[in-house]
Amino acid sequence: MRMLEGMNIRDHFVLLCSLVNQTRLDGVMVQSCELVADVACSNVALLYLLDATAQNFVLSAGFAQGFSTWAPPKLVHPIDPVAGGACPLAQAVMTGDPVCLDGGLNGYDISQVAKALDVISMPSCLAVIPLRRTNNSVLGAMAVLSETAIGPWLNRGEARLVVKSVAAAIETRQVVARQETDRVSLEKSLLRVEQDRSALRRNVSASLTRRLIGRSKPMQALRERVVQMAGQNGAVMIEGGDGSGKEKVARAIHEQSRFSNGPFVFADCASLTEDVFAPELFGYKRGAIKGVASARQGLLRKAAGGTLYLDGLERLGDTAQAMLFRLADTGFYRPLGSERDRQISARIIVSASPDLARAVQDNEFLPALYYLLRQNVAKVPPLAECREDIADIVQSVLALLHQEEKKTITVEPALYAYLTGRAFPGDRRELEGLTRLAASTVENGGVLTASHFRSVETGTTRDAEHCETMPLPEALAWFEQDMISRSLAQADGNRAMAAELLGVPKRTLADKCKKYGL
Repeated sequence: MRMLEGMNIRDHFVLLCSLVNQTRLDGVMVQSCELVADVACSNVALLYLLDATAQNFVLSAGFAQGFSTWAPPKLVHPIDPVAGGACPLAQAVMTGDPVCLDGGLNGYDISQVAKALDVISMPSCLAVIPLRRTNNSVLGAMAVLSETAIGPWLNRGEARLVVKSVAAAIETRQVVARQETDRVSLEKSLLRVEQDRSALRRNVSASLTRRLIGRSKPMQALRERVVQMAGQNGAVMIEGGDGSGKEKVARAIHEQSRFSNGPFVFADCASLTEDVFAPELFGYKRGAIKGVASARQGLLRKAAGGTLYLDGLERLGDTAQAMLFRLADTGFYRPLGSERDRQISARIIVSASPDLARAVQDNEFLPALYYLLRQNVAKVPPLAECREDIADIVQSVLALLHQEEKKTITVEPALYAYLTGRAFPGDRRELEGLTRLAASTVENGGVLTASHFRSVETGTTRDAEHCETMPLPEALAWFEQDMISRSLAQADGNRAMAAELLGVPKRTLADKCKKYGL
């Protein structure tokens, strides 16, 4: 570095460079003011920076010789383009040229600068030097005040070097400061996103726990699998035995997926015979089917934007299996009587028994369809493998009863031991149905025990020979009670569904249930 006016400014530049590499923008600005004041042999240097709108000056730092602890007040000065010629700060920024007032004010208004000096007396000479960024845009201005003329210093090459170095140091520090601010803001945003994701995961977990009940490891794994499948778009196959809750799994996948705003359409494969499958699933144009005058939308159109659930895949015939394979493989179908294919906009979920793989080996099911759907499969564990879930299932049924009928029932602890040792061929559905049936025999505020389950079970399995020795009215009453009990069990305790199965009005069934204590 060169010597200027007998002063060695090398130390200032070294300190300035070291400050640029630190996280102290305020330190860089103060040191810049001190550097300019020293090399210009002036009394005071004030740093004004443009704000983000470039419409205001912000007094950001200052240095005064002999006042080591002095700092200028934080002032904001609007830039008035109309009156800019009267303000040396505004003129320097608008023209890009320094304004030097060594010989008097010359009509300039320096009140803004004078206000910044506070307790310091106003020197007689003033120069305002614009500071430029590397892209030549204006960064701000440095006001230099001295008792001696400043103009001779401004004309030196060293002055331009000092001003350029100061501007570069401040610009660099501003960039670093903005990057640090952006980094902190990004970290906070990522933290909020992670918190939102955690809250969403908790909500999803709570929702799945209410629908797919059980604390056992197999059920926990199933819920995790549901979340994984919900994030995908392809076809899904759910394997499980009768009564294991395959439809509940399908609905859970639907509710957690992007298709949740669309409909969930159920179809029983047992009813989709060879001649019905295509019209039901694909729909048909007017006149496509003899004797049918109107057109009809198929299940795929009804499930548009949602989920089509096909229950009991193993019950489909050979032709229907081939049609479903093409649909799942290509994503296109053609309504009967149409000349063009349609692309499906619904997600397909199918359910099948665990014996489907054996049916493939025995050439009783289309291998291509099985292997295509097996790529994305969820296996529902049988209740026999999740005995620890029995208590949760019973409690969930009682909670639902309390919600529906305002009936509060507690459970005798010994009941769980009894149920754990009992077989449930009908899986979870059988346990839920028996719990509803047994709970119907308990008064509000009562305790559900193993004897209630035994009485319900024996009441539906009386020895037929005993019926032959009954008087006719008693035998008829027993038969009626047995039929109602069986229907309630089949309908999972739903009286409306049981009444439909029995072919009687709901009011009649309610009276009969009250009569028999069901």
